[in-house]
Amino acid sequence: ATPAGNHLVFAHYMVCFATYGATVDGYKRDILEAQAAGLDGFALNVGAWSGPDTYYKERVKLIYDAAEQLGTGFSLFFSIEIVNTNDIVEMISTYAKRPNSFRYSDRVVVSTYGQNQLDWNGSIFTPLRSAGINCFFVPHFWSDPVQELPSYLDGKNLLQKYDGLVDGLFLFGAAGLPSQLAQSNANYTKAAHEAGKISMASVTPNYWGAAQYSLGRRYFESDAYEGLALQWNSIITNQPDWVEIVTWNDWNESSYISGVDDPGKYNGSDSLQTLKRHSHVGYLELSKRYIAWYKSGKEPAIDRDAVFFSYRTHSKDLVAKLTNDAPVMWFLGDCQDVIYTTCTLTSPAVLEVKSGALSSTNVLPSGMSHVRVPFSAGRQIFTLRREGSEVVSAEGVPIASEIEVYDYFPATGYRYGPTIVPEPPPVHNLRIVKQ
Repeated sequence: ATPAGNHLVFAHYMVCFATYGATVDGYKRDILEAQAAGLDGFALNVGAWSGPDTYYKERVKLIYDAAEQLGTGFSLFFSIEIVNTNDIVEMISTYAKRPNSFRYSDRVVVSTYGQNQLDWNGSIFTPLRSAGINCFFVPHFWSDPVQELPSYLDGKNLLQKYDGLVDGLFLFGAAGLPSQLAQSNANYTKAAHEAGKISMASVTPNYWGAAQYSLGRRYFESDAYEGLALQWNSIITNQPDWVEIVTWNDWNESSYISGVDDPGKYNGSDSLQTLKRHSHVGYLELSKRYIAWYKSGKEPAIDRDAVFFSYRTHSKDLVAKLTNDAPVMWFLGDCQDVIYTTCTLTSPAVLEVKSGALSSTNVLPSGMSHVRVPFSAGRQIFTLRREGSEVVSAEGVPIASEIEVYDYFPATGYRYGPTIVPEPPPVHNLRIVKQ
């Protein structure tokens, strides 16, 4: 599949997690949800192929079957994270000619997470070319030395080192604050475009990293919709060719943007039941505005009022009851016990937030506004009023006063008011006078 348009948006899909269950119908639901948000496809993260983890093969087949049965032109390509070159060749060969495989310049698009010490050209792309399969390679390669937040020079050096191998450059950005991620993506976009290569930038809604060696588990304060808007505005300014949202469904590290209500319910996994993964439907919904803007080049008009909210469901100062539960090792950014709200308004209105025993009101102008208010344990209620009348009201999940385990997966939500239909211009009655 070759999506229409110059600007394309994908999402990194963790095949190890089946958002709505490992069935064709479950994957159809994923695809339809993604397409409704303006996404063109999924980058399928594959962490195994042959050997005991056969479910990767099985799930990839189901995902492709789902895309083909829908017939909506949804694109799929591999983001490879395995080191067996025979497996990689088999994987690409098996799906290269399927109608939903993403092709660019009539070549099969391939991405990856890291070099993984592989001879990509000699052991992978050469045998594929011998089989009549030409690949378009847009990897996330680590800089030397490795930088989570690479500079322009890092990107330039990568493109020089791998000239003749890579057709573009992708930054799998997650471990960073929004401004840092935006800058690193801008660095790579500049380097790639100067080299005449494709630039694939990333957008990350939030990140609570898995435990990493002595680093422990890091929590990056991503500022919810403020951080999301900052990253998208940078992308609209710097104009990368493609965007890959990191991620669609990584339940382990909180960076998911899928609107799924409860991953554990569909996957039946004990590991997903321990922590409550809250819906990130708010992040997905606000992203629709920026995806449309990026792809069309025109900022969408605001034709209805909306309130978006996001917050952690317990204070950062609470101590978990379970002594074997590892706390966050450290916080990066300005982590406060606040609710992030973003409103898009057709005309000025008042936002009222009731958080437990706390209450606040904010007078907001038309357009988009970001507001932070302190939170407290209990119910979380959001109301927009205009001239004393309620226009939007929503309630989020409660904030806990005590916890069994640490939970830094934000809860999100949103609510729209009615669509405002512009009044038609006045019609003037014209009297025709015969001469």
